[in-house]
Amino acid sequence: MDVSQYLNVFMDECQEHLQSLNQSLLVLEQEPDNMEILNAIFRAAHTLKGASATMGFNKMSNVTHAMEDVLSLLRQNELEVSAELINVLFAALDLLEVLAQGITEGREEDVETTGVIQSLQKYVAKELKSEPGPKTEPGQKSERRQSLELRYLPLEIEQIKSAVADGSNLNHLHVHLQEDCLLKGARAFMILRELETHGDIVRTIPTAKELEDEQFEDDFIIGILSKKPLEFLTRFLEKMLDVQKVEGEVNDPEALLVERRGDGAQAVATDVDQQKTSHTKATSNVSPTVRVDIRKLDELMNLVGEIVITRSRLEQLSWEQEDQNMVETVEQLSRLTMDLRDQVLKTRMVPVDHVFSRFPRLVRDLAKETRKEIQLEISGAETELDRTVIDEIADPLVHIIRNSVDHGIETPEVRTAAGKTLPGTVELKAYQAGNSVVIEIFDDGAGIDTRKIKAKAIERGIVTSEDMENMDDDDIMNLIFLPGLSTSEKVTDISGRGVGMDVVKTQITNLGGIVEMSSVEGEGTKFTIRLPLTLAIIQTLIVQLGNDVFAIPSTLIDQTISVDKQDIKRLRGREVTVYRGEVLPLVRLQEFLEVKEAKNADLDELDVVVISNGERRVGFIVDTLVRQQDVVIKSLGTYLGNIPGIAGATILGNGKIALILDLRSVA
Repeated sequence: MDVSQYLNVFMDECQEHLQSLNQSLLVLEQEPDNMEILNAIFRAAHTLKGASATMGFNKMSNVTHAMEDVLSLLRQNELEVSAELINVLFAALDLLEVLAQGITEGREEDVETTGVIQSLQKYVAKELKSEPGPKTEPGQKSERRQSLELRYLPLEIEQIKSAVADGSNLNHLHVHLQEDCLLKGARAFMILRELETHGDIVRTIPTAKELEDEQFEDDFIIGILSKKPLEFLTRFLEKMLDVQKVEGEVNDPEALLVERRGDGAQAVATDVDQQKTSHTKATSNVSPTVRVDIRKLDELMNLVGEIVITRSRLEQLSWEQEDQNMVETVEQLSRLTMDLRDQVLKTRMVPVDHVFSRFPRLVRDLAKETRKEIQLEISGAETELDRTVIDEIADPLVHIIRNSVDHGIETPEVRTAAGKTLPGTVELKAYQAGNSVVIEIFDDGAGIDTRKIKAKAIERGIVTSEDMENMDDDDIMNLIFLPGLSTSEKVTDISGRGVGMDVVKTQITNLGGIVEMSSVEGEGTKFTIRLPLTLAIIQTLIVQLGNDVFAIPSTLIDQTISVDKQDIKRLRGREVTVYRGEVLPLVRLQEFLEVKEAKNADLDELDVVVISNGERRVGFIVDTLVRQQDVVIKSLGTYLGNIPGIAGATILGNGKIALILDLRSVA
């Protein structure tokens, strides 16, 4: 069987299982007696073993099989959870992640698995030396299952009587699967689906949902109404893959009715809960979700973007022609377009838990490596971000958290001497604020010594002593984000090379986001990251300079104000004004963009767009504030490259191109 067409589905499910295993093992480490968690780990490993074997990925199957053997001993209380065993299981998970990456890149066979498998097998070998316990006799499962009877609800009995009157028979089919059957749930689902072509399935034991979720052993019972002979149905099933044998009998509905009258009330009460979660047909157990290739969503978003551009063009035409009917039609189209845009954006949104879930394991491993006591607190993991942003934000967060653990949180001895509590805390929080998502990382560690930053910056020649005198504390803190600057006393495998924070700022800026940092020496450090919800369609403020128009992302704008020309003063060679009791630096946007036709020099009252870059605010003087507008970001291409202050371009409703400004470099 060609399984290549299922590779993407397998990889998605593989990542989900690996994530679940990591989270569950962390819980098991803290709660060794938690049988529910242990069972969940076993099920995930078992499912991954079966799926990888079916796909032909033998190395992954062998590793998960070795894990399953160890987990089985833990479930039987023949093995105890220990720190050493947890480390071995985590090592196996790390190997599975490497294998998954190898499968994606087509080099699974190059990954060495012998060492980890042997480490797992050592625990199994120890138990094999002891006296084996009683084992289940071969046929015991069947006898147990045969003792179960299909019991029907009153409505089902009426359905049965009606079908029998129409010439159908009520058949009970006892299906036995092969012991080595992989993906039992999928096989059972296929059996039910194929069997429905020959009749109506009334009830199964276990329920169809339980069968699909592999919550059964090797056999199950089907109650089916069919006009086909019993012999035909049994032979039909026995020919199917992985079916060992089928036992069947024809049942009398009158007997069922008589039996029901005897103990109906109790029987109905027993079956009601089961019936609520199970439909009479397997096809009713369709998942409410569907997997879609991200490339299809990208194409769909591109099409929506083109619709947004066309809508803007129609709006422009309706304003110019002043046709009331056209204006109303375009307004309706605009509402529908916005609804369509919102729905498409929602399909691309995924919870930040997709990224956050990997950090408990990261902090756990780093804490052991640095011999520190650290707990990670996560909140707001359900907050959603565009899939593209999610994929790119992982590395910056890893850098920040590694720095928080290595530089921030002190050793137990130092914290105790300073009167701090143990363990140290790293907080990871996400929440939505307007059209942005804010991610905060806080540690209650030693904080940052600005004196060290000054000394290192001057030592590395990043700034001069004269420049340092004109810098406030915020400016000094921001030097952390420059390449080559690190306050670490030594370089470790975790941090200290002076490249991590530079990478953080670069990647976040490329995503259209902002990163801020604040620190109090002796109390801790806080990083705040602001990210746009999506990178495809953004809300902007259209401004005019001379004959040209520009778009400024609304996420960068703190506010827009009007400033009287007489209120503009000069301070240290640059224009400033006082706004709300604070000095607001001003920049004439035409000077930055080299626009010669700007008209604001002749105006008595100036329009100012206040841009926020962390705690710092800068006002940009423009000729006119035109309107707010959703725009589609278009790349400038490789020919133009990265232009400072320019994030991209967009097509306006009149067909003209407007540059999208990224003014944080100026602010």
